[in-house]
Amino acid sequence: MDEDNPASLSNEAHRVLREKLDFDGIIVTDDLAMDAISKSYGVGESAVLAIEAGNDLICCSDIKDKYAALMSAVNSGRISEDRVDESVVRILKYKIELGIIEIQANYSK
Repeated sequence: MDEDNPASLSNEAHRVLREKLDFDGIIVTDDLAMDAISKSYGVGESAVLAIEAGNDLICCSDIKDKYAALMSAVNSGRISEDRVDESVVRILKYKIELGIIEIQANYSK
């Protein structure tokens, strides 16, 4: 599917999931701190590439480095706030479906 990137960092793998398979759920990576990823792509860069590829959540055991890289990518515009919002909506929708959070409508006028 993608000769150049592992599935967690592959735009093509995520395109197939979303477009061909019509998957609208949450996509989560394996731990990006694995040597195969971190040594090939870098600690922070792997997180940025994972979000750019289409993951909604990243698993990692080195959260501080990943968080800093992601915040930098959002602040610089490399990752748009709209892209972050797409993932947030999917995550919140799933939490609502599971009953983890409830939405209460306020109909007072």
